[in-house]
Amino acid sequence: MKRRNGFEVKKKILGVLKESGEVSLGEIERKVNTNNLTVLNHLKELEYFDKVVVVRHRKSVKTGRPYTTVRLKK
Repeated sequence: MKRRNGFEVKKKILGVLKESGEVSLGEIERKVNTNNLTVLNHLKELEYFDKVVVVRHRKSVKTGRPYTTVRLKK
C-alpha cells in the first residue's frame, strides 16, 4: 500500500468539509481513512493558515461527552 503525503491528506480533509459542511472529527477520520492524531495535526496546520474553523463543544446532547467539529472558514 502506497503511503500518502501530507498534501494529499489535507486535500482530502478539505474535500470532505466542502462536501459535508460542519463535520465531527470521527467522521473526518472515517472518510479520510486515517487516525485521530493525524487528522488533528493536519487540522492545526489548516487552522493556522485560516482555512478551517475548529469548534470545541462542551457536551453532546446524545452522550453528554465533549466533542469537536470542523468547518471551512468563510
